[in-house]
Amino acid sequence: MLIRFAFKEFISDKELEGLREVTLSGYKMLFNDFLSWTEEEGITHVKEITPRILKSYLSHCKNARGNNPTSLNTKKKLFNTFFNFLVTEELLESNPTKQIKKVKEDIRIKSFTDEEIKQILSHLRRNKRRENDLHSIRNYVIFIVLLGTGLRVGELASLKWHDINFHNGSLKVFGKGREEQLVPMTEKVAHEFAYWKSYCENKFGTLSSHVFINQKNKPLTVNAVKCFFRRLSSVMEFEEARVSAHTLRHTFARKFIENGGDVSVLSKILRHSSISTTERYLNFFSNKLSEDNERFNPLNDLRI
Repeated sequence: MLIRFAFKEFISDKELEGLREVTLSGYKMLFNDFLSWTEEEGITHVKEITPRILKSYLSHCKNARGNNPTSLNTKKKLFNTFFNFLVTEELLESNPTKQIKKVKEDIRIKSFTDEEIKQILSHLRRNKRRENDLHSIRNYVIFIVLLGTGLRVGELASLKWHDINFHNGSLKVFGKGREEQLVPMTEKVAHEFAYWKSYCENKFGTLSSHVFINQKNKPLTVNAVKCFFRRLSSVMEFEEARVSAHTLRHTFARKFIENGGDVSVLSKILRHSSISTTERYLNFFSNKLSEDNERFNPLNDLRI
């Protein structure tokens, strides 16, 4: 089968499974890029894709595109799912990604400093006061919600009004694997949601089912949210922190730990499948570990 048709078969299958749009977009972007590369290399059939071919493509992504180890491993993971599908459908005998090792990642968790958060909020507030339009108000609310909940960008974009429970202070989100989970919501976050809801009702008359919308009262896409952060990044020009929704998720975790929050509780709020994922934050934000060790060390009660 031609690579192009194999991709279409795979995407159709995943759409039927109900895969989230943000995940489908990731596959489509990868496939379109890979298809362009294979055509330049004169490769058109799925049976021509060997481990060596995939390694060459990933090397191209690293050298020509500047992809970091995390991006390369994500692409390998997506390819693995695709080729497993082809094997299951008996279009290939074996999965070529099985012979490709995972790229070693230099895992660094970057978060915004308190000063950077203040600078961003100051900028967004100025815009909100000056413009007082849908974009400035919505962008401010998006930033507050992400900082106050630790939501993923896909969860934010798919949030609907009926997912928000103002009475018990919780959000219903569909995380990875489309599993329904509840996220606690503080009064400050609830206040921003209420203000935004009132604004949308007054502006459009009819409230959209989705919380975050564009000028046409249509659901805001994940790419639109990312575009907002790219524009924000160009304005703020921070040297260290990457201005993104995921950096806000890291910042939420850092502040939670620094303010004395329990790691097991944080793990539930962030909806990590394993607490070991959450414990990485303790390793990176080690000041909290040192402070707690000083406060609760058993030697404190002994005269030695």
